[in-house]
This record gives sequence, structure tokens and C-alpha cells, in this order.
Amino acid sequence: MLIRKILQKVGEKNDVIWNLLTLDQLKFKFNALKKGVEENKKSKSNLFSVRRNIHRLEKALSYPVAKATFAEDYILETVNKFKHGIETSIFDAETVSWGTSVLSLYFKNVTSTPAVEQARKVFLGTVAMEETPANVPYLSSTRPIHNIQYDELLKLSVRRRSVRYFEDRKVDVATVQKAYEIAKYSPSACNRQSFQFLYFDDAETVKKLSKVPGGVAGYTLPSVIVVVGRYDGYNDIRDINAPVIDASLTSMSFLYAAETLGLGTVCINWPNLIDREESIRKIIDLKPYEFVIMLIGIGYPLDNGKVPYSAKRPSENVFLINDRIK
Repeated sequence: MLIRKILQKVGEKNDVIWNLLTLDQLKFKFNALKKGVEENKKSKSNLFSVRRNIHRLEKALSYPVAKATFAEDYILETVNKFKHGIETSIFDAETVSWGTSVLSLYFKNVTSTPAVEQARKVFLGTVAMEETPANVPYLSSTRPIHNIQYDELLKLSVRRRSVRYFEDRKVDVATVQKAYEIAKYSPSACNRQSFQFLYFDDAETVKKLSKVPGGVAGYTLPSVIVVVGRYDGYNDIRDINAPVIDASLTSMSFLYAAETLGLGTVCINWPNLIDREESIRKIIDLKPYEFVIMLIGIGYPLDNGKVPYSAKRPSENVFLINDRIK
């Protein structure tokens, strides 16, 4: 640790050392991406790759006028992985139902070619084609009607602050699960949803986890969520930010949902520090292709606990209109 601090001081004046230190600091994330891509390539039924391809098909089927033939370059790969995933029972029921509907619609509408016919045979040998596919693109006008007004959403946004002082009682896990039922509808690139929310309410485990990231001194968490990204559904370094963005979008929806259910939450920053990565991996089992994105403390807010005001930047300084144009 001392040597590292010395190198860091030198690195501030030396680009070569600084670059090496930066790479070392991010090695867990880079290694996770490398391992994830390798895992994806060798997998016969990668859930996230199948979800991505089903999403690609569904987008093409959503065009005002769909192409007569498309997806010839990946349709056989998709149905083969779909078949293997079903036969090995590693796909969840919702993915199977969605995949069956979209693939049924695809084969009903696409013009036959040798590649399409080959894939069709595999599909028909796996599941029964749906005559009227249910989980497929639908008209925007048929989305559920809502009664949520802007002012009410603004109130929720203002109310949702980071709570750090909680009642000394166990959180109802069913309520936390209910909050995630809302969060799961958050947008996700290609609908992969390649992340997990690891929830812990065992007092000893929560205490150990709380000590790892820093910034939790002075208050006690009743329970904690470790948001974990997964790279085993990706193919290239270009996707390095994808699970981070997807999990962050889902986390924000989760925070709002928790607030409506009487729960308080606090987002806990996760720094790219090697010692923190090593410490948390001694507490929870993380696969080589997984990495920590953030932690969320959750519990019942203490009524007389204080909440920082945390003034926000003016909207006009952040939301810029037709600005930065060269």
C-alpha cells in the first residue's frame, strides 16, 4: 500500500506511471469484461445473448412496414440457443414466453429463405408455434392508462432523499421485492437486463458489507443491496458501459418505488479501488465476469432522523437547449 501511494505521487507527474496505475485500478472491471466475453462465446444458451436477439427481432417487427426478410445472419444462432436454454431449463419462464411469441410472429411474417427455413425447423422442434402471439409489439395507444400527474411525480422526486437514519427493525423482504417489480420495467439496452440486485438483511453480513465502500460511518443500515453488473452477455469492449447504465436506470426506479412503499434508501458510492474489490469478494460470491456497480442501503426511515438538504444545480445549467453546436 505504501509503495502504491509513492507511485501515485510520482504518477501525478509522470504520464506513463499514471496510465499504468489507472489500468491497475480498473483491472477488476476489465478482467470481468474479458471473462464475460469469453463466457458468452463458449456458451450454448446464453440468456442475455438470446434476450438481445429476441429484442432485435421485435424491433424489426415494430417497423411501420416490416422487411420481407431480415435477421438471416443471426436467426439460426438465436433458435439454437433458445432450444438449448429450454432443454436445459436455464431460461426463466418470462424469457421463454416472450421468445416463443416473438419467434412465432417472425416465422409467420418473414419470407422463406434457406436460412429462415433451417431456423424454422429448429424452432418447431422446440416449442409449438403460437397462432396468435401474445407477447409481441403492440400499439402505443393500448398502453395502460395512468392517473399520475406531473405535480405528484415532482412531489415524489422532492421527497425521495438519501435517508441515513433508520428504525431498528427488520425490513419486510416482500415489500422490497414489490419495489423491484416496478424497477424491472426500466429501460435496458437490447432488453438484456444483465445485472442482479443482491439483497442482504442478515445483520452480520450487512455490517461487513457496510464497512467496505466507505461513506457509511456514523449510521447503521438495516439491510443493503449490492447492485452487480454482468458481462457474460456481451461480445466486445464497446459494451463496457452497458450494464452500468442499465443497472443505474433500474436503481433509480427502485428508489422511487421503495419510497411509495414507506421505505427509505441511501445510495452508496462504489469507488474503483482494488482493496475494496478484494474485500467485498471475500464476503459475497462474485463470478469472474461480475463486478460491483453500487450499494443501496434500505430500511424504515426514522421520523426524527435528519436528512441533508442537498441543494441541486439549477436546471438551466444542466438542461441545455440547442447548445454546444459546432
